[in-house]
Amino acid sequence: MRDDVYGYDQQLYDRSFLNCYQRQAMVMLAERVPDLPLVFAGCLVTCDDIADQVIRVGRPKYDFQSDLLDPAALARVGIAREYLPFDTYAQARDLIVDTARDTGYVILFVDVYYLPHTPEYRTDHVVHTITLTSYADGQWSILDDNRASVLCRYTYSEDVIAAAYDNGKLRHVSWFPTGPYDERAALAGSAAGFAEVLRAHDDTYTLLDGVADLLATPWIAPARTIALLYDAFSVYEGSRACLRAFAARQPAFADAEPALADLVGRCRDIRNQLMIGKALGQVDAARVAAACADLRAAEEDTLKRLRHQGGL
Repeated sequence: MRDDVYGYDQQLYDRSFLNCYQRQAMVMLAERVPDLPLVFAGCLVTCDDIADQVIRVGRPKYDFQSDLLDPAALARVGIAREYLPFDTYAQARDLIVDTARDTGYVILFVDVYYLPHTPEYRTDHVVHTITLTSYADGQWSILDDNRASVLCRYTYSEDVIAAAYDNGKLRHVSWFPTGPYDERAALAGSAAGFAEVLRAHDDTYTLLDGVADLLATPWIAPARTIALLYDAFSVYEGSRACLRAFAARQPAFADAEPALADLVGRCRDIRNQLMIGKALGQVDAARVAAACADLRAAEEDTLKRLRHQGGL
């Protein structure tokens, strides 16, 4: 099946931090809400939280939990969230068709076992989301990840979409209505909201300080350790990329944008070392640990800068 790549900001809206639902929602909203990055204040996740979710609990990075879809943050830029359960596609059909027509998209939670473009087709049952964008002559045009996690267009008959929905473990229909908002109030509200995020932010940097010990532990297979760290730094990098977009849009914190860009670059360098390590089965632990120490210093300096700009 040929991939028809959809046009969007692939660097910002990638799958390193955003799960499938969040990424698809953000891509749709970015086309409709110019100030969307103002909702990214909740992307300042701690290293401790990343270490806890990804390494201690073993939660896949595509299921990382954050405050990205905080209702108050969405409301500041005129966004609400609809998230409705239906037992069957038939029960939801009228709503799905009407919403796709009126809003331009609707997001369905499905089982990818039934979608031929996915690697799990007819082999594995996985909860996932797809975005339906238009319906004509019994065919749905949809957006979903290709095997490289890039959003692409695909076309399926309605019965395929119905089967994917009806056989899913989580059967929900979602979209994000948008409306007018006061831009000045949105800027002021998001600045105040982020100041509160900074005030509450407390990090002991477990992820960064514990890398050397984790790589040396005999209790986890080296390949597994490297894979976990790769996922952890993917989340870290993606969260700071979103935060950078927030700062670039928010005048109160714009001066920190270069520092946040530096954090993204440092995370990417560490992740690249780990990517090579995944292929080789080993990494230079001392080199990774040194890079993490430098990243911690840069993170602390950036937080100090952000707190100063937030009047804290």
